[in-house]
Amino acid sequence: MRTLVLATVLAAVTVAHAEPRDLVTRPLVLEAGAIDARLTTEINLQKNRYGRPLSLAPDLWYGVTSRWTVGLIHSNPSVDRIDAGATFCLRRFQTRCDRLYRGSGIDVRWSWLTGPLAIAPRARLLLRDVDPMKPAITAGALVRWTRGRFAVESDPYLRLGLANRDLGNRAAVFVPVLLAVQPTCRWLLAIHTGWDSEVAVASDGYHIPFGLVVRARATPHVDVAVEAGFTSLLGPQNNIKQRAALVTVGWRTN
Repeated sequence: MRTLVLATVLAAVTVAHAEPRDLVTRPLVLEAGAIDARLTTEINLQKNRYGRPLSLAPDLWYGVTSRWTVGLIHSNPSVDRIDAGATFCLRRFQTRCDRLYRGSGIDVRWSWLTGPLAIAPRARLLLRDVDPMKPAITAGALVRWTRGRFAVESDPYLRLGLANRDLGNRAAVFVPVLLAVQPTCRWLLAIHTGWDSEVAVASDGYHIPFGLVVRARATPHVDVAVEAGFTSLLGPQNNIKQRAALVTVGWRTN
């Protein structure tokens, strides 16, 4: 009996059709005049350092046209990181979050391809830190493939430091991967992993993050997402002690 029920559920998820505004098929760019606002609470989960650092990071995107979206970003999720300590730091800890304001960014996306395979080229201008100043630019693209209520999403990008490269602002490559399923119209479950490294040490200095994501649509305009995981679970430079929880409340007009 249990086997029959499990098979029925899996079959329903497999053949289910996701609507264009469902979580798993949500457009990569906003409609003209639309707003997507998010507030992320970033909580450090390291042993003996729980909640240090603790930060509140706001992000805001606006649909300039039906194909162009521009955003002001602060959070680690906005640059595909599982970490704590973005602007604004409420509980500080040493160099990771040693001041209230650490930096911001401008995020620009352009819708190139829509449908089951969606692609949105993306560029960011980042201020990664203010002491020392760490300005950087990124170039890449949001890519998502969907089938029914399953999706594979990535946001590969190259980050180039514009100053103070010898102080930790060196060139780096990020290839995040999100494996998602939407079992019902209001819930999304995902595994967040990928690969990232500074370019100079790509062969022996890479990191493989790992996180679990639950996202729920509380109302037609409000989402709540919780992610918990490791900044660098695997790789030559792994650190299983570095982990964080990210709680995001989002509001969007479409």
